[in-house]
Formats: sequence, structure tokens, C-alpha cells
Amino acid sequence: MKKIEVLGLQSVPEIKQGDNLAEIIVHCAKKEIGGLQEKDIVVLTSKIVSKADGLLRKMSDVKPGQRALMISKKTGKDAQWLQMIFDEGHEILAILPLKGIVEQQIISASGGDDKCTKELIEHEQALCITTGRDGRVHTCDAGIDGSNHERGIVGLLPKDPDRAAKEIREQIQKLTGKKLAVILADTEIVPFGTVDLAVGSSGISPRAKMFGKKDLFGKPKFGGIDLVAYELTAASALVFGQVNAGIPVAVIRGYEYEINETENIANTLLPQGDGKGIREIIKSTMRATSYAYGWNKRLLLRIASWFI
Repeated sequence: MKKIEVLGLQSVPEIKQGDNLAEIIVHCAKKEIGGLQEKDIVVLTSKIVSKADGLLRKMSDVKPGQRALMISKKTGKDAQWLQMIFDEGHEILAILPLKGIVEQQIISASGGDDKCTKELIEHEQALCITTGRDGRVHTCDAGIDGSNHERGIVGLLPKDPDRAAKEIREQIQKLTGKKLAVILADTEIVPFGTVDLAVGSSGISPRAKMFGKKDLFGKPKFGGIDLVAYELTAASALVFGQVNAGIPVAVIRGYEYEINETENIANTLLPQGDGKGIREIIKSTMRATSYAYGWNKRLLLRIASWFI
């Protein structure tokens, strides 16, 4: 029998600025699961990293500029929120209105509290899909997060999530004498819901390298480029919860991998180069997609690709 365990640490306290996450994780793991073991994978939410590092912002300190005010007027999106996106150095790729079909999908997943759901949608109005300076695409307002913070306070993503993961990993290894991996998780929006994805990693290759390997019948497989870091993070989300579970750290035990000191999310899963890679991917996709449609749609997709 092959077994992989996902162990959520329930004794992690409310994290405050200045807290040593490595020490807290080691202590809680010793208390709950007999300590960390060789080649465990520690997955933690980016939220507690932001809290520990003081990456918080008061909404009252945010003064919207002209660009934010203009976009807010046209879309209904809060101008302060838009300004914070710009202040984080993000560019808006698209703005997704929450009314209409999207609203219906959200209501169907609201657990029956339609009134609360409609109030939230009315308040948010839209979600911004953005890209940062490093080429990361964020499907939910540049990763800026107001949940599980005091009212009027929002959390910002670490500037370099891979570096944060590495620093925490090195501290944990120093405290335990065990070689392991660390992954930082954040929630992103995908069609029809949300999923936790890896935004930073250290000690493990984020992607499998099995492309072209022979399958059970000896044929080279077109595939095998599994996004391992994302799969591990999504599994951890099953114990994290999304509302008030209060479990920000999970330990994955039993997954076989090789310690990797060089690869991380930024240099493995993000477009490399001058930051224009994501635009080229979108343009190529639009052009290729155009061939599946009639002349009118094909022309519109081609023209639209010129402006990206």
C-alpha cells in the first residue's frame, strides 16, 4: 500500500508581526505529530507569512489616484482596492464583473445564505486579474486579502515568496536537523471556484519531469509535466479550510521526492525573460483559437490580440 498523509497543525496560534514561524511550526509539529521528519513537506498559507512579516495595510491610509477613481467609476470596483493593486506594482490584465452568470455560480455555492452572498457581490462588484513585475498572474486582486484580518486591515503577499519559503525552510532545518521542503500557498480563482496554489517553494522541484517517459505499454507519453507544488498545495487546502478552520500549516508526509536546492516557483513555473512572456502566451492562444471559429470571430480575435 502506498500512503501519503496530510497533517494539519491545529495548535498554531494567531500569528502576529515579529513571530518566528519556523519556531512555531517546529513546536506545534512536536506537540501534535511527534515532530518533523526527514523529507516532510511543510505547506503554509502566505497569509501567516504576511502577518509575521508585517505586510499589512490600513485601508484608511490608501488615497486613490485618478486612474483608480476612473476605473472604479466604470466598473464599480472599490477605488482604494484598485489603488492598492497599483501600489503593489501590478498591472490589470482584465476585470471580471461578478454580476450575471458569475453571480449565479457564486450563489449556487453559498450554502443557502443568498442574502449575504448578494451583499458581498454588491460590495465587491468585480475581481481584477493582474500580473506582477515578476510575471506572476493573480486571479484575485493581486493577492491582496482582507479575510481573517481585523476590519479595515488587509494583507499583502510577500514580495519574494520563494525567498520567504527558503528562509523558513533553512530555519526549520537548523532547528530540527532534518532536510525537508517548504511551500507557500495562496488562494486563486479558477473556473467555477477557488483552489490553493503554490506561490513560493524551496527544497522541492515544483514540476515533474516525466515528459516522454515510457508508459505501461512502452510508448513515450505526451504528458507527465505534473505541477507537483500545486498538487501538494491543493491537498493541503483540504485541511486549511477557507473560512474559520484556523489551520494555516500542513505537513505532507510520505510523498517521495528528491531534495532540490535550486528550483522554485519563480524560476520553474513562471514565464522567463523581460516580463512580456505572459502577453505572448495570451496572444498566441488567441490567434490559435481563432482558427476554430468562422471568419467574423477569427478576425475579432486576431484584432484583439494586437492590443495585448
